[in-house]
Amino acid sequence: MSDSTFDLSFDSELDEFDPLEDTGADDDDEGGDCTAISSAIDAPAQQLDAESDSRTPTERIDDLFKSMAPRRKVLLGILSFVQEPQTAEAVNAHVDKLQQDNFSVYTAANLCSLLERAGAIERITADGQPADDTVNEPKTVVVDGVEYLEAAEPVEVFWRITEPGQAKLDSDKPIERLRALLEEDAAYAVIYKRILTLCAAENGAATPDINGKVDSDPLVQKPRLYAPHFVDKLEQCDALEWRKAWFTTETGKQGLEMLADVVDESAADSKED
Repeated sequence: MSDSTFDLSFDSELDEFDPLEDTGADDDDEGGDCTAISSAIDAPAQQLDAESDSRTPTERIDDLFKSMAPRRKVLLGILSFVQEPQTAEAVNAHVDKLQQDNFSVYTAANLCSLLERAGAIERITADGQPADDTVNEPKTVVVDGVEYLEAAEPVEVFWRITEPGQAKLDSDKPIERLRALLEEDAAYAVIYKRILTLCAAENGAATPDINGKVDSDPLVQKPRLYAPHFVDKLEQCDALEWRKAWFTTETGKQGLEMLADVVDESAADSKED
């Protein structure tokens, strides 16, 4: 869940963690909530990695999203933001905003580096040329008859989405995921509607309040399920988001429309009381 806290120490094992590494793990193993940080690597190293990696950009991007499942929404937010070229400063500010209520040890630079390695975004100059192809030669200046080499002004670099990155962004369809969830979990339609309704309040809903409305319901006794189980599923469909409380998103509001015919007798009884 987004309001989880992580106790991470920067030891040697975390330094070696690579979200893009093809570990051969089963597709169902999405890496859990491990958000260990990886040192950003420079452009030449990224190029060598890409050249030695037999996976296609699409495969690398999919693997990145699987291993970085807790950061999925932020990664998609970056892809959406750089559909038009953006400066690193603008991207940094955008990522800070995306993560203001959902702390991560990953910075914007870390995430952009990972997306670049995967082939989802690229660095370009103001005229749209690949930044790696730009050679900024020093210029010769003469001072008191003596020639010196003066470093040239650095070229401003922009982040831009690539075709594989755009394909990944276009493939994200939260409404379809939510519709599929509600169809597959139809037995718990009342629970989903109750949570979405609670979180649609002006101030959202706190986790204890959701737990109190769900955990004692007869529907979740056998098999024994708890409110976070349903909240997590709704969050994965972008129907809920954490902003110091749980709020129903526009996608979630469409989910409520899908559940319009579902009668929640427990909620009705609460209102009467």
